[in-house]
Amino acid sequence: MGDVAQLNLEEQGREARLRALLEDMVEYHKGVYPHGPLALAVWFAKSPREIEHCLLELFSGIPVDRIAGPTRISLNWKAGSKESPFVLIDATSVAHFTQQLEIDRQALAKYFDRPEVLYFDKELLTGQIIQAFTILTEPAGLIKGWYISSEEFKRLGTLPALLAAYGQSRPYIGLVKTDEAKDFEFCRGFLNAEIGQRWLPISQGGLTNYSFFIDIRSDRPGYFLFEGGSLYQILKFEIKTAPEYATRVLERSRDDRYVEVYLRAVPAREQPAA
Repeated sequence: MGDVAQLNLEEQGREARLRALLEDMVEYHKGVYPHGPLALAVWFAKSPREIEHCLLELFSGIPVDRIAGPTRISLNWKAGSKESPFVLIDATSVAHFTQQLEIDRQALAKYFDRPEVLYFDKELLTGQIIQAFTILTEPAGLIKGWYISSEEFKRLGTLPALLAAYGQSRPYIGLVKTDEAKDFEFCRGFLNAEIGQRWLPISQGGLTNYSFFIDIRSDRPGYFLFEGGSLYQILKFEIKTAPEYATRVLERSRDDRYVEVYLRAVPAREQPAA
């Protein structure tokens, strides 16, 4: 059993080192074309034991109507080495790859052989590419919104005024509900924030940096307004050990501890008057 464990550790270490080398090259390629930013990098046909590794790179805004490559480069290029391991890079434009997905997806089959997305910029990608590579940017059931302090709650007046004031800005808080009362008055769920273009669970340490936590801890009422017009008062926060939440987040907590918030829907009669 010890030998098997050792082999697994060696394999994991080898893969981690290769991933780091590939990510280093991807980082460099983000600035290769001044007017054509890198939009996607995919390690495909993954086989960590091989000496050659395959990388697909898609760039936005470059006038390319073919897939160029493969270009063979040593992954130790920074040290001036021309020795293994090597990377074979295929590159094209987002527009061309999207077009090929629509007219001849089978011709792209090799790029979907054991793929791992190393980098993406969802603002530069098309929906077809995001779907094809199963690029997940948010967990299922996520609702997005904003924090409303008690002062803002009173100042802005009606729910339409709150939506008008906050709805034009980018949501920065996400909630995945874990329980809800039958009458929908009370609910609870774990909080997410957008980090590196992905909605990830807020950690216990990260929670202390948010004004909504500081306000509640100081006995000042606070509210969450979500897209669509749902308005909740924050009742309390709880750090919950919940391994079952691992399937509902994009990135599992190392210790299976998540920030859960308890909320109460604010009925119309309690909403601020205009």
